[in-house]
Amino acid sequence: MLSRCCEGHGFIADDGPPVDPALVRAWSVGGVQGSETLVQSRPVVRELRADFIADFLRAPSQTTLAAHAFAASGPGSEDIPVPRLGLARFQRWLGVRAEGALAVADDPGDALRDRLKASLPDFLQRALTHSGDRELVVFGFLAALHATGDLNKPYVAPPQIRRALATLDDMLGRPARLNLFVCDGRTVGVIHRGGRLLVADAPAPAGSRRTLAHGPESRVQASLLIHDDGPADLPPAPEGAELRRLPEGIFTLHARQPGQVERDE
Repeated sequence: MLSRCCEGHGFIADDGPPVDPALVRAWSVGGVQGSETLVQSRPVVRELRADFIADFLRAPSQTTLAAHAFAASGPGSEDIPVPRLGLARFQRWLGVRAEGALAVADDPGDALRDRLKASLPDFLQRALTHSGDRELVVFGFLAALHATGDLNKPYVAPPQIRRALATLDDMLGRPARLNLFVCDGRTVGVIHRGGRLLVADAPAPAGSRRTLAHGPESRVQASLLIHDDGPADLPPAPEGAELRRLPEGIFTLHARQPGQVERDE
């Protein structure tokens, strides 16, 4: 599903076109193991054999978060810098914002950036790697969790994650376009406005039954969220998979029920 949605964006697909040698690609893939985050970042990729999907599938986590970008370059064209896409990370949290520099109507972003930085407690300010506005927005979410006493909890309940995302959204002025994904290894929180957000629910592979400690046998499930600026029409889904487009809003998904989207009333 990922290959089909991103065909022509520098992916290697057995049944698709080869990678365009004029593309400069970048990606970052991360997951959570216990209380640690593991992230692999490739800020500039020119090697045609490098495969984002292979890195994506290699991430050892029940919830994987990734970002991918590309830019055209080469003789006869002006080089376009590839966006900085490193995943923001703190303790067991990972996050990424699809959009780049902060900017709202009549505000180039400086005032907004100052307000976000001022909202961070000292320990979060010290943890910043100064990798740009994408990281700062994720840390604004962490500051909202800290303000309600939830950041120091081993796991945060989905309603509290949605509440922190809503607080951040209000601080940013509810921009017309905002796509933010945060994850603690168990729950994924999303703000989605602008572009399209697809969710593909994969069929359970044969022999995937397992026994849970608290209940009867159940099938291991998996869902894939893809945000891009693709067309309104849905791409063809692989056989047996269910594909739908999610409406805009703030919501969470849980690793044990990945296809179940939870929203506040």
